[in-house]
Amino acid sequence: MRASGGPSAGSASFGGSAGSEAGSSTGGGSGNGGESALAGSTGDPAVAGGGGNGAGCAFACGDGGRGGRGNAGNGGGAGLAGASDQAGSGGGSPECAVFSADATYLPSTQHCYLVDSQPRTFEAAQAHCAALEAHLVTLSSEAEDEFAWNLHAEEHWIGAKDGRGAKQSGVGKYAWVTDESFDYANWSSDQPNASKTDCVEGGACYEHCAFQWKGGEHDGQWNDRYCMHTVASICEWDKVP
Repeated sequence: MRASGGPSAGSASFGGSAGSEAGSSTGGGSGNGGESALAGSTGDPAVAGGGGNGAGCAFACGDGGRGGRGNAGNGGGAGLAGASDQAGSGGGSPECAVFSADATYLPSTQHCYLVDSQPRTFEAAQAHCAALEAHLVTLSSEAEDEFAWNLHAEEHWIGAKDGRGAKQSGVGKYAWVTDESFDYANWSSDQPNASKTDCVEGGACYEHCAFQWKGGEHDGQWNDRYCMHTVASICEWDKVP
């Protein structure tokens, strides 16, 4: 959530727009997992099934989660109104209809939000939001935090990362993708911890991206996970027409 001004899409992008995310299937951060595997294709990647509390692993997840298998499915293309991979079917708010039929309006922020249920890596999720002229959701209050969890009460990326490389251990300084002030946080106990996991390409990697999850003291708190894991996400528009 940005207090004012136009949409901030961030600078994230797919690692290769013609589907270079092949093999970036993923596992739960700090102990959660579900079932999905990502296969690259031109445009949005095709996704092999999703299930459980989050994305599963096509490789050993190390400390971050557990392996799984999926059922084949297809990703949808990005569009300002009604992208095929978004959650819902026309149940959004009239204030947000210019963005998507499924986008939801929050009066306290005067922003619009859209669940992207297709599992993606953190960078791919941010790039998808940017293609919609939005950004990964940023949470600046308890009310907005609860609102985001109620929109999608399963694991999903939020727009925060600590700026460290995948192979760097330790926790960096978390910041929002919009560069707005990081004044509010709702981390689970002992999180973020930059837990060690397996890199997509092999070797050791660490968790440096934030997501809401089912765990901790109560559902909807934040945890960190390996940025190449794939989970759902929420896009946010700061400027409503």
